[in-house]
Amino acid sequence: MKKTGDGRRVQRMERELQQTIATYLVSGFKTPLPGLVTVARVQMPGDLRTAKVYISILGADDSREDVLERLKERAFEIQDYLGRHLQSRFCPKLSFYLDDATENVLKIERILYDLEAERVAQHKIQPHLKLADNTDDDSSSDDSNN
Repeated sequence: MKKTGDGRRVQRMERELQQTIATYLVSGFKTPLPGLVTVARVQMPGDLRTAKVYISILGADDSREDVLERLKERAFEIQDYLGRHLQSRFCPKLSFYLDDATENVLKIERILYDLEAERVAQHKIQPHLKLADNTDDDSSSDDSNN
């Protein structure tokens, strides 16, 4: 999505939308959403008439699509809330999308953690072998000195 005009204005509006929508989901949304639902990012074109809202849902893998559908069905309520709380002449039309970036980061971190744990486990075994090798070297040198 290309941003035209004043990019800072668009970025400011995206941040404001992100914060305001997140606040509404925590305190104003009528039905509780399963898992941890966060507004990952918002993207808007230069005319500020529409907004793509990317949400991240953690802890509710089986109901991710259900949460997304609820948000799409209730977009008008969120837009109404935005219209009352934004310092803007008009309220953008919202569309919701799943954001897998957070989930992907967590998967990568889990893989890196497992690799590090495996490396540490191998490192703990190797020093014992080296110690055993060192004691053999020391004993053989002691034998040659006697």
